[in-house]
Amino acid sequence: MRALGGLIRLVITLLVIAVIIVAGANVYVWQRTKDEIISLTEARDKNAQVILVLGAAVNPDGAPSPMLAHRLQTALNLYQAGVAKKILISGDHGQVNYDEIKAMKNWLLNQGVSPEVIYADHAGFSTYESAYRAEAIFSVQRAIVVTQPYHLPRALYDCQSRGIEVWGVGAAGNAYPGQTERNIREYLARTKDVAWAITDQKPTYLGPKISLDGPASATDG
Repeated sequence: MRALGGLIRLVITLLVIAVIIVAGANVYVWQRTKDEIISLTEARDKNAQVILVLGAAVNPDGAPSPMLAHRLQTALNLYQAGVAKKILISGDHGQVNYDEIKAMKNWLLNQGVSPEVIYADHAGFSTYESAYRAEAIFSVQRAIVVTQPYHLPRALYDCQSRGIEVWGVGAAGNAYPGQTERNIREYLARTKDVAWAITDQKPTYLGPKISLDGPASATDG
């Protein structure tokens, strides 16, 4: 019984430590990024180098999911408002039969955006990797990030951890099927990204630098 009691106390202690770590990481991310979440009108004054649109799920027919479509619409609104002259789409194109980049680019092209201003990061397999590669590959220094409000603090933190001066504009819509589970996972994901930033974890792929002053066709997959 004494051994069992000791084990129970150890488990409780470890759980308390885990809760403190997760809560602390989340509070840190929120406090660090809360002032950088802005409106479209405010974004006009930031002289951003690029609008960074983060990928999300694609439907089986290759069309953007509602979540991704909302991100793209927000990016389009920002682009048409003159917030930045270039758009960087970053998503998962790690498989032949799954291509977030193609879905994102086609959506923008169908809305009349010139292919000359759409740059693509095909290896944005996670929020952390998208932020890391934006700085390491594309030399992004000032950006407006577009994603859903629940996701913005982590996206902004990841970019800040790479030295990018960044602001976030929340995409319309923040309640999708499975959103409760998604919100819970985000608490853990923020903690993971803080740990990765502190330890400078490398993304799955790096590769040669690509200039945003060069032709966007250099990023065609």
